[in-house]
Amino acid sequence: MADSADFYANLPVIEDFFNASNQENFHPLPDNWYVAVTDIVNSTDAIQNNRYKEVNILGASPIVGIFNIADRNTIPFTFGGDGASFCFPPHLIDDARRVLGGCKTIGKTEYNLDLRAAIIPLSYIREQGYDIQVARYRASEFYIQSIFSGGGLSFAERILKNLNSDTFRVPALENAQTVDFSGLECRWQKVEQPQNEVITMMIKANPNIDHPQKIYEQVFQKIRTTFGFDEKTNPINIPELSMTLSFSKLMGEARFRTHGQGWLKRIGYILKVQLQTIIGKVLMALDYETTATNWSLYKSDLAQNSDYRKFDDMLRLVISGSESERKEFVNFLEEQFRNEKLAFGIHLSKAAMITCMVFQYHRDHIHFVDGSGGGYVSAAEGLKKRLKKL
Repeated sequence: MADSADFYANLPVIEDFFNASNQENFHPLPDNWYVAVTDIVNSTDAIQNNRYKEVNILGASPIVGIFNIADRNTIPFTFGGDGASFCFPPHLIDDARRVLGGCKTIGKTEYNLDLRAAIIPLSYIREQGYDIQVARYRASEFYIQSIFSGGGLSFAERILKNLNSDTFRVPALENAQTVDFSGLECRWQKVEQPQNEVITMMIKANPNIDHPQKIYEQVFQKIRTTFGFDEKTNPINIPELSMTLSFSKLMGEARFRTHGQGWLKRIGYILKVQLQTIIGKVLMALDYETTATNWSLYKSDLAQNSDYRKFDDMLRLVISGSESERKEFVNFLEEQFRNEKLAFGIHLSKAAMITCMVFQYHRDHIHFVDGSGGGYVSAAEGLKKRLKKL
């Protein structure tokens, strides 16, 4: 097979998220590729103990780890709150194992969280009657987002949760401190919505119907008529963005970035981050521009470079809206559920959480969004219950 490493980077780009479910936009991954899937065991319990920041940073870590090894334009990926998935060509198999093994070790030793991790050949997924097809969506000028269809990603997650053998399982890595997680940052406070709710939703068309695309198109249309157009639904409320100086809140990032280096290095790391944060706050307040970074753009870029809407075998949303808008939309979802067209799960809060991947402070940064209090994990519980009834 010809080298397929640049397959994803060469795909055309969708400009409108509301085409995310259109099957004509998707392309089957090369047959010799793999998918890596992770999730945190008992993440619901961790979230009930107010550990959702730790769940989010561990959940995002595999993506940061693989991006520090591979050209990120070549790796399709998605973040699910308490886990992540990414697809990759065969030459990265050893690197992907090291990254996932490092995440497992750090998750257990630093946070006492068990991260399940598996690497599954795409050829196996296709043998079981599923597929992974991908498309690229331009979320902003500086962030191309991966979207997935074909059922293969959901199937891979089911394999992960029911692993009884070592065939696909990735073991923990002994020297996890050798894996590079630079760029993984968690320095923003919860982004409050003083007037609105933060609504985390997972919506999945009934797997047994013939034309799921039509269901998603109806959902997209209802989102626009209920909540208004795209920028109105972004939960990253720029005036409310504020960085934290809290020693305990910065510890989540520090544990990952200083694993295996001892307490002195860890305290030094937090002091360095606190200093960077103070300088960053001042530069942003002054709209200061250096030769490397225009700080007046950072907060607006953060909002634009965030993954508050995703499509990966289902629709995942963290959006902002009023109580009346949410009730109208949920009534629509309930009606669709009664008609056995879709299942959904929903979680409500007053703030969004951000976990960051920062490659450069000037424009080149990506932000994973979740509803505070464990938005995706809670929504997944509701989705599972409704899927069983379908």
